Parts: sequence; C-alpha cells; structure tokens
Amino acid sequence: MEQEEREQLTLLSMNVILHAGNARDAVFKAVNKAASGEFEAADLLMKQANNEVIIAHRAQTSTLQKEAEGIEIPYSPLFGHAQDTLMTVKTEINLMKEIIKIYKNLKGG
Repeated sequence: MEQEEREQLTLLSMNVILHAGNARDAVFKAVNKAASGEFEAADLLMKQANNEVIIAHRAQTSTLQKEAEGIEIPYSPLFGHAQDTLMTVKTEINLMKEIIKIYKNLKGG
C-alpha cells in the first residue's frame, strides 16, 4: 500500500473513532438526562448519538466496499480498533435505549 493510501486509512480510522466516541458521549449523557426525568433532552441526545454512528458507519463502509471491489486493504490495527469501537458503541446505544424506556416507565415519562 502506498504511503498516501495508508495515511488515508489512518485518517479514516481516526474519523470513525472520533464519531463513535462522540456517539458514546451523547448516549451516556442521554441516560443521565433520563435518570433525572429530562426525557426530551435524552431523546435529543440519542438522536445525536445515532447521527454520529451513521457518519462513522459510512466511513467504515467505504473502506469495506473498496475491499469488496478487489482493492487490497492491508491489515491495520488502527482500523480494527475503529471497527471495534463502532460496534461497541452501537451495542451501547441499543442497551441505553432500553434503559431509557425503563426510566420512562418508572418516572411516568
């Protein structure tokens, strides 16, 4: 892989990590808002988290599509970490949605 392509993969990986991290931050803030009964704020933060995941997922998918087209993408520990981070955040979002539902039921939201 040429240096420029490796730098692009590194930048893409950092972009995925950045947006996944933004999503994680928003989702945990959302749960805290729900715990305080601030459900509108929680819903807004969950939407922000979802938007960040969409951005991260698009970046990841573009690289996977290249490989599917036959463009060789060598192993990158940073890209692997980015994929892991994104997958974990998606799981956290799904779990926090359920926790927010519980808070809404408990607090009558």
